Amino acid sequence: MPTISGKGAVFVTNQVFLSYSETNRDQVESLARRLYADGRLTFWFAPWHSVPGQPLQEQMEAALRQAQACAVFVGGAHVTIAGWQNEQMRTAIQTRVEDEQSYRVIPVLLPGPARPSRRDLPPFLRRYEMVEFSDLDDTGAFKRLLAGILGVPPIQVDDQIQAQVTSVRAPQPFSGQFAWGHGLIIGIADYQGVSSLPAVVRNDAIALSRLLSDRCGYPAGQVRLLLDQEATRENLQKALDDLAHRTTAADTVVLFFSGHGARDSDGAAYLLPHDCSLDSLRNTAVASTEVTRWLNRIEVARLLVLLDCCHSGGIGDPKGSIGGLKQGWSDDAYAQLAQGRGRALIASSRPDELSWVLPGMENSLFTHHLLEALRGEGRTMGDGYVRVFDLFRHVAEQAPRRAAQHPIFKAAEMETDFPIAIMDKPKEWP
Repeated sequence: MPTISGKGAVFVTNQVFLSYSETNRDQVESLARRLYADGRLTFWFAPWHSVPGQPLQEQMEAALRQAQACAVFVGGAHVTIAGWQNEQMRTAIQTRVEDEQSYRVIPVLLPGPARPSRRDLPPFLRRYEMVEFSDLDDTGAFKRLLAGILGVPPIQVDDQIQAQVTSVRAPQPFSGQFAWGHGLIIGIADYQGVSSLPAVVRNDAIALSRLLSDRCGYPAGQVRLLLDQEATRENLQKALDDLAHRTTAADTVVLFFSGHGARDSDGAAYLLPHDCSLDSLRNTAVASTEVTRWLNRIEVARLLVLLDCCHSGGIGDPKGSIGGLKQGWSDDAYAQLAQGRGRALIASSRPDELSWVLPGMENSLFTHHLLEALRGEGRTMGDGYVRVFDLFRHVAEQAPRRAAQHPIFKAAEMETDFPIAIMDKPKEWP
């Protein structure tokens, strides 16, 4: 069970390791969002939690040791258990047999064309009680998965989950303000030496800035907005330095950037300020490593980075280029920016996708659903706060329904799903 610390619940260990093949990643990620958002369960899922620059095998071994269970996902688009997943499964079974008999190994059969039967599973995996999904919305199978992770019969799951949710809920401040909230909101549509982006990109920043101040409880003087020519490299650094000086460890910071992001021929990732020059990218743009250094000087307990930096070339158009550079950031660059205690990152799309602007929308697809979540239109815990994972769950579920765009989440050491705003009208979901 979690213990309480500050404004959220701190979990000592991950409750489950999620073992999957890459072909089943989307299905497993969908279930992972439900495990955390609905069950408040902690887990290790490589796309969210692996640390770039460190040996992946060592990270997986440590996560398997620290977990209390391992869920082995099979089926969907792929039956064979091979590669890293095979090693993970064998390590989990060995842990159960040789080290800790309470360690649980849970075979999970996913829906899809490659649907195995029990006899298709490796012999040692067949010994364990299976969870079988007829589809990803199968509530009975999801409850059985929760039961396996928690180590209780399905009939006890609801009480256990309710206890965990209750422990995380927090009272709203009497002032009605999210007084510890600070925001730096950056939107660049008009570039000095780079192709411009749709005006919607600028609208995204304006809308988010207003929403934080008008409806999310942020004091107006603690939300700074930089648009177009204001968002030079020098001004970006000054604004982040200012945040570092006027915030304390008790504060929460939201950093939002909507504009061009790019990778050079060496794979280095950059955010492009208004005054950047493609002829001198390393001197005029902001490298991801430099952004990380700037963020490390902001010594707050909770920091959320929101990046929408792989835009399409125009409204409804997924094409576009930046002087021959590759658009967007790599997965490792996103993950590196999320390193640090109490830090999380949500990006608008995967590295091989673009961030869409659709006809008739006042905001980009990502920011449209981000604003919805901040207004409380997505699922929350009903205590009047919007938390980091409330945002991610909403944008991750809604954006792919309208375009080939899958927002991503990174948080290497985020012990708590911290509040990032209060709502005018809290809505409790069943």
